[in-house]
Amino acid sequence: MRTRTDARGLCLLTTAVLVHCLPAPAATPVRIETRNLLVTVDATACRWSAEVKGTPMRLNDVHFLPGNDPSGWTVVSSVDNNDATSLGSFVTVTLRGTKPGQLDFEYQISASKTANDILVSLGRTNNTGAAVDIEDMDYFVSSDARLGGTTDKWIGLGTQSRNRDYYELWAVINLITPKTYAVNHVVRDRDTGNSLLMGHVTTQKGASRFEVASGWQGTAPDRMRVRGYCSYKVTMPPGKSFAGEKLLIDFNQDALRAMEHQADLIAIAHDIRLKQRRPINLEDRELVANNYSRFHGWMSGGSDANARRFFLDHGLADFYWGLGGPGPQGSFAIYGSGGSTQGRPSRVRFPAECFLPIRTVKYDGERVIDFSNPLTVTLERERVMKWVAGHEKETGRAEMDFADWWDKWPGQYDPYMSALETYHAAGAPWREAIDQRAPRMVIRSNMQPVDHSYGIVDICRVSEDADHGYETGDSTLAQTEFTGLFTETVLGSANRFFYNGRVFWNDGDGFHIYKYKASDGKDFSAQEAKVDANFHAIAGSTLFVSEAFNVPYPADRIELLKRISPPTMDVAYPVDLFVRKPAHIWNMPVERPFGNWSVLAVFNFTGSADRKFTAALDAAKDLRLDPNKEYVVYEFWTRQLIGTFKGSFVTRPLAPYDCDIYSIVEKQDRPVLVSTSRHIRQMAFDIKDLAYDGERRVLRGVSRAVAGDPYQLRIYVPDGFAAKRVELSGGLAATMDTNGSLLTVDYTAPTGEDVEWKVYF
Repeated sequence: MRTRTDARGLCLLTTAVLVHCLPAPAATPVRIETRNLLVTVDATACRWSAEVKGTPMRLNDVHFLPGNDPSGWTVVSSVDNNDATSLGSFVTVTLRGTKPGQLDFEYQISASKTANDILVSLGRTNNTGAAVDIEDMDYFVSSDARLGGTTDKWIGLGTQSRNRDYYELWAVINLITPKTYAVNHVVRDRDTGNSLLMGHVTTQKGASRFEVASGWQGTAPDRMRVRGYCSYKVTMPPGKSFAGEKLLIDFNQDALRAMEHQADLIAIAHDIRLKQRRPINLEDRELVANNYSRFHGWMSGGSDANARRFFLDHGLADFYWGLGGPGPQGSFAIYGSGGSTQGRPSRVRFPAECFLPIRTVKYDGERVIDFSNPLTVTLERERVMKWVAGHEKETGRAEMDFADWWDKWPGQYDPYMSALETYHAAGAPWREAIDQRAPRMVIRSNMQPVDHSYGIVDICRVSEDADHGYETGDSTLAQTEFTGLFTETVLGSANRFFYNGRVFWNDGDGFHIYKYKASDGKDFSAQEAKVDANFHAIAGSTLFVSEAFNVPYPADRIELLKRISPPTMDVAYPVDLFVRKPAHIWNMPVERPFGNWSVLAVFNFTGSADRKFTAALDAAKDLRLDPNKEYVVYEFWTRQLIGTFKGSFVTRPLAPYDCDIYSIVEKQDRPVLVSTSRHIRQMAFDIKDLAYDGERRVLRGVSRAVAGDPYQLRIYVPDGFAAKRVELSGGLAATMDTNGSLLTVDYTAPTGEDVEWKVYF
């Protein structure tokens, strides 16, 4: 006997007779009450509801059975009041169901004891005696999801799997036809901030999808329809089981924090530990320069030789600029040869059984490799070991390249392996080789299905190619699939911000500052360069400058390269992600043992409207600051002390093609360091220690130095204090200048040794 499933996941028998069973008498619903959540589960009907206590946020009448039909199912329920996992502490209700001729299920609803998380999973076991084709399976479906208020004020966006698929801002009232995203779907009330995030936590076998639609025919303006399901596309043999993915339902009053929380859970579930295993270690200049802050010649017409000469001539090596590492730059494209260039061993000699009986349409008919075949995996492991041999102590990178159309293919050796599983099988040998043999190297993705790469990739391209130029006036009638312009970086970095520093180091692709291989023959203007370079340095954690470097460069472009490199492990979030597309405002909280502060970046990307941009920001909701405290603001590029604020901050009117980079530091009743000149991340890179001695009235610190680079400390001095003198280590001399409440201390170090400084008041 063989069965298959329909589009809803309903198992259809082709040669068996169904036995219809009457449902058991209704049992008392299971009631779970945690600190924040109230969940009720009707095991007999296989339905459940949840609400955040004391709020209007809730999901009602959730179901998961095909056709929402519990008839014929025998269901047993159990409750674990102490379900402690790496993802948190939960109360978990488990439903186990059987029905003749159907796949058995194990369905779990886990309610967090301390937060607003609900985790849902749906495992299956094939006890039908026949192979079963599984396509899509519903994990949760509800026609009654509420945030409070009405759907005309609910704004939704989501994240897709392909890195070239971005987001739109949707008013839920307009979603008569459901909008579907793959990684998460987030809906936020623009007035209250009440939010619902639906997203995945694991991606082991089933690829998740999340749908949102408005209430049907406008009869329910206070609710929306939601659905979470997984796509498998596998043939499940008799006797096999799988646990199912963990999908997250998170009600929140801060949608951006909810997205960051999802990424934290993804990192835990896939044991990523990015900052521990692949830190941007500023004490290891070679590693940072070659892996995170380097020359990237693609699309520029440049060369390593030109870049090396340019970096040396302008002292940029001291600013952590590198050439990608001495190690081989390998590639393991998931199709075909897997890279027959750049000196890496190719797959062209793999036997025919390692390839599928199909060729790609997207990539010029290239063969498709079959990673469901154990022989393929064995040969791939041998290939990567040859690649890494002799380079174990070097920096460098391996690249997963051009797999963004990866899916389940016909003719697999093992039809029970899903697209996620074959993708993981392809990447695992490279992950193992880097971790075990070459720990100073990184794995970078190019154009990958982002959610397939958890635990495999260290640096993830979050956009399509973005180094073709800044902007064009081309007509949309051209129907170009992608622009290849700076736009791609801006959009891709915005809706995938939550991954950065948690699951991957985000890469917005290469950027330009002046001369490159432009199709229109035009160089980047100074303002385009400023916006492009600053955005990459704030929104992501890699800096791949893509330039020709074969002509004299203006001094202001060299200054850009000095002030943006290298990245640190601090990450930013797009403050106005749900307000405007693209987001114009990015905030980077910085935490150090000696203090906390923020770096706020404001961009006016284009001059098409020829208007200045400004915004009023709430200290608590937008900037994650204490609304009852006063803060000092300094702007980096204009070298201006902006002033102080409490409760809200209004940004300076910003002209087209420009950006402001603010440092925001809590005001104290004594002098505080508010900025330094070395880096736009202002103190996040260069300050290694900082303290104030109240008894001696001394502000002291330790700064990283660059030989010959003028350096400035910017100190806010409140009433009652006046600078008396400054002392520097190594016998260095400094000058002081006071302008109102701003004290500047200038010096130039002759070496790259750290400088200890003390300012007496």
